[in-house]
Amino acid sequence: MKKNMKSLIAGGVVLATLTGMLALPSLATVGQKLLRADYHDMKVTLNGEALKLTDSSGNPVEPFTIDGTTYLPLACISQALGVDVAWDGPNNTVVLTTEEKTTAPAASASGTSQSAGDIGVEKAKSAALKHAGLAADEVTFIKAKLDYDNGVRVYDVEFWADSKEYDYEIDAATGSVRSYDFDVEGYTAQSSNDIGVEKAKSAALKHAGLSADEVTFVKARLDYDDGMRVYDVEFWAGSKEYDYEIDAATGAVRSCDWDIEDNAPASSGSASLTEAQVKAIVEKKAGTTGTYRDFHLDRDDGRLVYEGELRSNGLEYEFEIDAATGAILDWDVDWD
Repeated sequence: MKKNMKSLIAGGVVLATLTGMLALPSLATVGQKLLRADYHDMKVTLNGEALKLTDSSGNPVEPFTIDGTTYLPLACISQALGVDVAWDGPNNTVVLTTEEKTTAPAASASGTSQSAGDIGVEKAKSAALKHAGLAADEVTFIKAKLDYDNGVRVYDVEFWADSKEYDYEIDAATGSVRSYDFDVEGYTAQSSNDIGVEKAKSAALKHAGLSADEVTFVKARLDYDDGMRVYDVEFWAGSKEYDYEIDAATGAVRSCDWDIEDNAPASSGSASLTEAQVKAIVEKKAGTTGTYRDFHLDRDDGRLVYEGELRSNGLEYEFEIDAATGAILDWDVDWD
């Protein structure tokens, strides 16, 4: 077999394997090293079946060796073994998750500590059912698994009941509902009646259990969804952002969701931060510099925000920054 020699800068995450065991370097190194990788046209099989090795974009990748240790791409190997892979950017940690248990980071992306306790998937399902006011024999579960949201361990729970699809995020440590939404499927013909925007707002408030003086409305307007006339109603109450679709003919709630946010709405006026200041915030959060893609000023829910993507060392950092305060409104890290 012909032996190819290639040199590379080690920047991505790889799975190191030796015969019959896993081996990872124990050095806590930050920076870059010039290494020589030896390629031998190696194949990988699982239970006798050959695996197709690709990166997160579907491009073929080859195993290689460095100083006698064989390296395999982590994402596709983990997927074949039924292990979820996630990136905890704030703690520079690759998180591998099985159905049974996981190792959690010490804190969320916003800096709020989360206890090491884990309620388990069954209690997470029960918490979602209790919030929805349903029993287990009334629903069909689609998904219930442990995941991460901005460094916080959550259970993603999805299920069907009648014509509604429910999606929940349950805090894995406390069992509290971090976010939820449901959508009504299979609507029939809609009458020409129109309840008006004020009744739509009242319907959303009634469903949320709130009064008008407890919330700040962001949006309430007539729209269309799959040919149905709906009122899009959005408002804030404390640290929660609520989004509703109200049937314009009947006032029924077609869909709703709310999310717990770290920041209340900011002023909708002009941006007070420059692009350079926002990039400094992003790079401090990411702990690295890199190349920006699609960096622009936009308006989201009545406020000016900077949105974009930073690419560095094989990772993509997607962000949304409040243009007035510099608060990080949304942050996501994924493999390039």
